[in-house]
Amino acid sequence: MIRFAAIVATLLLASASYAVPAQRVDPSQPALRCPEDLILSEDGKFLLTANRGTGTISIVDRDQGKISSEWRIGQSIIDLLPLPGQRLLALDGKANEAILLKQNGDVLDILSRVTLPYSPVKSDVSSDGQQICVSCLWPRKLVSLSITGEQLKLQRELILPFAPRVVLFVPDGQSILAADNFGGRLAIVDANTFTVRHIREFPAHNIRAMALSPDGTKLLFAHQLLNSLAVTNENDIHWGLVMSNELRWVPLDFVMDVEADFYGNGFMHPIGEPGKGGGDPTDIAVIDDLQAVVSMGGTGQVGIGKYEAFGLFRVSVEEHPTAVVVSPEKDVIYVANGFGDSISLVDIDKAETIGRISLGAVREPKLVEQGERLFHNARLSMEGWMSCHSCHTDGHTNGLSSDNLSDRSYGAPKRILSLLGKADTAPFGWLAVSDTLEQQAKSSVKSTMHGRALSDQQASALAAYMKSLPLPPPIDALQATRDMTAVAHGRQIFLRNNCIKCHAPPLYTSPEVYDVGMHDKEFNREFNPPSLRGIGHRDTFFHDARATSLRDVFEVHGHQLAVELTDQQLDDLIQFLRSL
Repeated sequence: MIRFAAIVATLLLASASYAVPAQRVDPSQPALRCPEDLILSEDGKFLLTANRGTGTISIVDRDQGKISSEWRIGQSIIDLLPLPGQRLLALDGKANEAILLKQNGDVLDILSRVTLPYSPVKSDVSSDGQQICVSCLWPRKLVSLSITGEQLKLQRELILPFAPRVVLFVPDGQSILAADNFGGRLAIVDANTFTVRHIREFPAHNIRAMALSPDGTKLLFAHQLLNSLAVTNENDIHWGLVMSNELRWVPLDFVMDVEADFYGNGFMHPIGEPGKGGGDPTDIAVIDDLQAVVSMGGTGQVGIGKYEAFGLFRVSVEEHPTAVVVSPEKDVIYVANGFGDSISLVDIDKAETIGRISLGAVREPKLVEQGERLFHNARLSMEGWMSCHSCHTDGHTNGLSSDNLSDRSYGAPKRILSLLGKADTAPFGWLAVSDTLEQQAKSSVKSTMHGRALSDQQASALAAYMKSLPLPPPIDALQATRDMTAVAHGRQIFLRNNCIKCHAPPLYTSPEVYDVGMHDKEFNREFNPPSLRGIGHRDTFFHDARATSLRDVFEVHGHQLAVELTDQQLDDLIQFLRSL
């Protein structure tokens, strides 16, 4: 009996090394797939979508123009990477896995899975197909993977000074570019040693896409740019002064040369014009060396632009386009509609939509899902220049300041607050002007975005979505740097300095406003303290973003310390804050 149990245990352990097979599902069953990515199969016959809402991959037959099959392979598939040999890599954002698959027509087989750090978001592969780079958002990590036979293997990890999203191998195979998910930073990483060579900075936030021209000489970015010197009145919004959306072509050599001004020497397509904004660019597909298409997630459109030609040919598709792919014949653009559960077909020469492919039956969205759609909808704003997501990227913050009447005045820009974990932290805003998230949502659309007034139902949906936004785990846990002794010492320093007066556990905030010895440009002196939970995921601090590190909060600005701390005491206090 013991021998039999041992044999069974051995077989179970052996079977654990094999991947659970993909499960074919019926597309006629109502669901919200929410396609997040779109790729072409290696032979060009099929389109494949990564479905965030269902953990499935849909396979569409291009010739027949309809869904061919749908396969459940995980919990939330958010990224697809085509690989040689009819293989592809899928990222599961909920299960934190990379999944290697083999495609045979409209059939998918799972070859292997590998566990990744928390929150993988994007991937790219070297030109020789030997190295895969995956970005992991909240740990601020890049991961290097290799493929041996049919097995994925995690090789190395690299911690960056920012939270990465888009990653891209440079054609020579020696470098990887990793873009900041929230701000305007770009890391140049040595692909061989997997170390950071340089960090470039440029005026941008919400960098959602990068692409190379076919000749490899130009790098294309899609991003937004918030101007803290503009005010959110109708004039500045109309002229694109508050929030601009950009498709920028820059010389790749200038990007790699750290002494060169790559941003200033690039060419910019404004995604939007007075009267017709282009909120929230989401993806880029290159048509040829001089033409590209960009999707505008906030306005339900794509724009086709030519290098050094002003303006874009804009084409309406469906709600929240997330990804674009150009056909091998260079005549059609395929667009994945994230809230439409569909693919739109756009004729490149005519610049018009010529077809639609459904991914399957669709169910009605729940209240939280309705709120998510409103959160990403730039048409809530005047002329479609911005959505809630434009400033609160992925529900968090771009770390910048905006002069938006949140303090009921113009003249004192305020740092944009994170919405993650805000559900129980009323009142809201730096001056505590909103008692509920519903009230805050209505105020933001009216005063910041200058859109049509939200209905009570819309405000409830937006509030439900914002309440659902979870905090990521503490940064020290994600980076495996937690020192329990230092955290305990830091907590005692936190208590001895009476920091709990304003930042009271367990939410590490309080509902009052306090004079903390600083004022804004309108001479407001009393502010509501933001929660310290998740503070390790922020890069700027105080109402005007005057501090750019936790150390500067105390060393430079001497924030509310009863006594001067030794270097060790300050280190321990910061360790405690990073553990929240």
